[in-house]
Amino acid sequence: MKNVLLTGVAGFIGSKVGELLLKKGFGVIGVDELNNYYDVRLKEWRLENLKRENNFIFYTIS
Repeated sequence: MKNVLLTGVAGFIGSKVGELLLKKGFGVIGVDELNNYYDVRLKEWRLENLKRENNFIFYTIS
């Protein structure tokens, strides 16, 4: 299995790319700042969906 580092994983595009990569069997290491430019609750909801997958790891960056 190959791993992919995905930045901005809590955003709309990043979360969709993460979902697709996970479905294709990749391991996804996601990073995001989780700033409040967009609603943080929405970002957290997207992350919770991704965290259900075994091959997903998330790191908050600042």
